[in-house]
Amino acid sequence: RIVASGGFGVDKIRTFEALGVPVDTYGVGSSLVANHGDFDFTADIVRTDGKPAAKVGRTFKPNARLELVT
Repeated sequence: RIVASGGFGVDKIRTFEALGVPVDTYGVGSSLVANHGDFDFTADIVRTDGKPAAKVGRTFKPNARLELVT
């Protein structure tokens, strides 16, 4: 299966479909957020209850500068 993601919204998907690009599904991420303006980023879940839960290509990367907020 081919998943295309990264900057996809209605117009880009329509273009891909019109060109017959062989994509099975699209990841639309931040295009669902109203008024996102110039900011286009999403976060990936990489752990759930301490267990790996990432999509292919994503891993947990420790960062000593982060602090737990409770």
